[in-house]
Amino acid sequence: MDISIAGFFGNSPHRDLAYIKDFSQTIESLGFKSLSLPEHVIFFAKYESSYPYTEDGKPNWDPETGIYDPLFVAQVASQHTSTLRFVTGVLILTQRPALLTAKEVLTLDHLSNGRFDLGVGSGWSWEEYAALGVPFENRGRRLDEYIESMRIAWREERATYHGQFVNFENVVLNPKPISEGGPPILIGGDSTAAMKRAARLGDGWYGWWAQPDIEQHLNNLRSIMNDAGRDVSDDDFSFRLGLPLKSLDPQVINDHVQQATDLGIDELILAPPIPVRDFDRHLSSVAGAAGLI
Repeated sequence: MDISIAGFFGNSPHRDLAYIKDFSQTIESLGFKSLSLPEHVIFFAKYESSYPYTEDGKPNWDPETGIYDPLFVAQVASQHTSTLRFVTGVLILTQRPALLTAKEVLTLDHLSNGRFDLGVGSGWSWEEYAALGVPFENRGRRLDEYIESMRIAWREERATYHGQFVNFENVVLNPKPISEGGPPILIGGDSTAAMKRAARLGDGWYGWWAQPDIEQHLNNLRSIMNDAGRDVSDDDFSFRLGLPLKSLDPQVINDHVQQATDLGIDELILAPPIPVRDFDRHLSSVAGAAGLI
């Protein structure tokens, strides 16, 4: 099982471009597989929408939180690393134009020399959609069309796609990605709808370990995959799970790593509370607890 790290950048003056460089080089040297990068264009002091990963439905971050755009962070970090991969965890794809995103992602595919995976989701906050001038309704179907149309634009020399929400004909989108067919697309989300989308359209699934009964939750994904004629253990499907950590307790990390291994996870993405000061020492401790060193 691969072990990766979720990093947060831009949420304080110290988590700047220099920090991105040093942080990414450090986790590469420690043997982490990927750097996972979250995405929200905007935040609000208060939400009416219910956040799906807390018991009370309230977001568990400071309303003044700010983060850089993950595509730009991945571009910067890729220029200072050679083996580390990058993944959006996850990009709210349907808040952006499909073809513009396809161009940005293929550019990043070139700049990172094929070391980028596109994790996508449809989001949960109608407030974000409203502020960006994008309809919140039918976002699931729109996400399907975005995924389908982006792949067509990446692969075909004269690309045509006619859907309810995405329409283009004889589009030329060059250069073609380095990754054959375009970067892998991982479907984020723990709902049944997201799992079904991963089974139908995904090169992988990006879940979040917020459920009390994680084994039953993952068995639901396996059942959905089997119904679609696929298996999470297939080589063409990446089975990933993000794990929020409240502390850097080595025993807690080790226990979760062992459990994830037993659950058959391909890649466990740790989201630990790494402070800026002595971040390299803390990352080394996490790597040791996870069995990388």
